Amino acid sequence: MIKVLIVDDEPKLREGLRTFIDWFAHGYIVVDTAANGNEALEKYKIYRPDLVIADIRMPGMDGLQLIQQLRVLDPMLHVLILSGYADFDYAKKAITHRTDGYLLKPVDEEELIDYLQKIKQQISDEKIAELWQHTTREWGREVFIRSLLNENEEEKPTLDKAEELGLLWKSYQVLLINLHMEDDSDTEITARMRKKAVELFEQIGRGYVFSYHTQIGILLKTPILGVEMEETYNKIREAGIGAGVDFTAALGPKVFNLEEVCRSYAAARELNKNHFFHGNGKLLSLETVQEGQATKESGEWPTEPLHEQLYYTVEVGNRETMRSLVRRTGQSLVSDGLSEGEIKRRFVEMLASILGKGLQQSPELQSRSKEFSDYLSEIHKVWTLEGVYEKTEFFLEQMMSGLGEGGKHREVKIMLDLIHRNFSDNLKLETLSGIFNYNSAYLGKLFKNATGEYFNTYLDKVRIEKAKSLLEEGLKVYQVAEKVGYTNVDYFHSKFRKYVGTSPSAYRKTANHA
Repeated sequence: MIKVLIVDDEPKLREGLRTFIDWFAHGYIVVDTAANGNEALEKYKIYRPDLVIADIRMPGMDGLQLIQQLRVLDPMLHVLILSGYADFDYAKKAITHRTDGYLLKPVDEEELIDYLQKIKQQISDEKIAELWQHTTREWGREVFIRSLLNENEEEKPTLDKAEELGLLWKSYQVLLINLHMEDDSDTEITARMRKKAVELFEQIGRGYVFSYHTQIGILLKTPILGVEMEETYNKIREAGIGAGVDFTAALGPKVFNLEEVCRSYAAARELNKNHFFHGNGKLLSLETVQEGQATKESGEWPTEPLHEQLYYTVEVGNRETMRSLVRRTGQSLVSDGLSEGEIKRRFVEMLASILGKGLQQSPELQSRSKEFSDYLSEIHKVWTLEGVYEKTEFFLEQMMSGLGEGGKHREVKIMLDLIHRNFSDNLKLETLSGIFNYNSAYLGKLFKNATGEYFNTYLDKVRIEKAKSLLEEGLKVYQVAEKVGYTNVDYFHSKFRKYVGTSPSAYRKTANHA
């Protein structure tokens, strides 16, 4: 709807004009009226109307003075003036102030509607022209940015062109989002992600979005600092979830002139190429990759015995040890310099060997052999080493569930499954002993022999591990305590300090600043 402000010092005419025609039917809406020029200026600032219909003669600020001041605020504003017969010559002068026309009082309905139709068409044409100009400028900017990415580009960027396109900044940094799609020609997903990138960065003045090959990039005018990296990644992750696409995102170094933008882009591109090894739920940068390499455990771990060790953890149901062994396996293979494809193949072979042992022990697993075969094929589809870990852990946890229905230590396996599934409940050994129809002391001894931990100690450790994860996600201490099964926050504090060596609040603070 086209917004209209009516200005006249005569209340009867002012309100009469408001109901004179069906404004809505002609594509207009009267947002308000004003009794004089000063009031009209104030209401213009509130409503930002597209059309002002104003009397030429009013006390204080007259119509001509009002038009002059409105032109300062909005050179494109449309204006119709109202004039009595005695003001006819005066009204002609107003035309020189780029008004759209004048209406003699009393206003003729057909004449008013004729003006409204012409103004409506003009506004429509102006919006089309503005959109075209904006689109042309955007495309020109994107072509210019793409020219910056290739260091071998023959036509070097000029400062004048950069200034014309609003790209003459103190510093530059390239953020590159690599979309992992089975079909690279899926333009709908790419368009959704690009639109979200525009909302996240361009619309807040942080930089400009561009597309390059199968990547979405942002040329940033202000660098993303270390403390912002997690927040930035999470925003991109939410966009990826909304678009239904996996991605990795990398950040090139900050540079200080247009000629060096290609260096920032090249660094981000190389980081994305190695996404399998470094893409672990973080925004990749040279700093984060170096930190990750420095904190890795030693890769000196014999891979062959892991087949048996992992199977034993599955049979006993020790998830914590299983997860640790899975990651040690991956780190060993990375240290050996294996490629992405070779690492995936080694994991599939290892799991197939473990599954073979399990099939000999459990009829339940045999009935699910097709299901497990499908799980194995999923490993080849993941994009990161962390994804391989997650698929492997899921596979082994499903084996634990199957082995829990038969084989040795059936009761202990079920207890472990209950703990990991229901750690937030009020689990007690006495309650479980009633379920198994065993003496609680005897069941406790079985559990200790199988896991090496007393029941309550094991339960506490599972809860504390989950609590650590929730604290890392930013939840408050009392929320975490409740979610992991501790109704008393002080008791949770003491347990957490016992097993972690620090308080929950201190751990949360350290994790959020890591």
